[in-house]
Amino acid sequence: MHRKTALLTTLPKTVTVPYYAPSCLFLETVLRSKSIPYDVSHSFAFIEEESLDSGLTPKERAQALALSALLDELTWMLAYSRGQDFSWLRDDRKIIEDFTLIQLYFWRNWIVPQLQKRTRRRVRGYGLSGKSAGKEVTMRTEAMLEALASLLNSNKYFFDVNEPSWLDCKAFAVLVQFKYTPLYNEARLKQFMKDRTPNLMTFVTRMKEEFWSDWITTTD
Repeated sequence: MHRKTALLTTLPKTVTVPYYAPSCLFLETVLRSKSIPYDVSHSFAFIEEESLDSGLTPKERAQALALSALLDELTWMLAYSRGQDFSWLRDDRKIIEDFTLIQLYFWRNWIVPQLQKRTRRRVRGYGLSGKSAGKEVTMRTEAMLEALASLLNSNKYFFDVNEPSWLDCKAFAVLVQFKYTPLYNEARLKQFMKDRTPNLMTFVTRMKEEFWSDWITTTD
């Protein structure tokens, strides 16, 4: 049977990670891991006749939903970092390589500052504000990373399956942001991941090598 080609809408790619938005990276990783044909276009991706959790038991599906909520919470911790400082995106050479001088000016002086401002406003609305917010974000991030590391343990994927589930793709899309992009309290968190959750970092590297052989990065 001829398989339909999905049309994928994405954000511009960056030097450090293919997409700075976990949702975009999650979706394309799903398409790659399931060998679903796709083209990058200005449309939404439709995946038909393909169950993304067909190898999971009902209990594992329930666990995947719970872990997905934890990953959503981690995404808010990531958003806090970017609401504090998104300046690294201003000069990302992968994004700006084809910009005209006018486009570059607006990107650096209007689009990125507005993106940071809107992210900060969303994070405040979520409840991460005040003098103690940074400390809270750091502690919650470490706790959630450690929980994920305990659940993954020494396994290849989060469940006993032969290929990654949608949950693995989502975990990769979120965790890769913590491994490769700038963070609030970066020195502490990067060292924490190296010392306390090395299996998560190995998981990210393994998924990257298996499904993103065309990855362009300066951090590995």
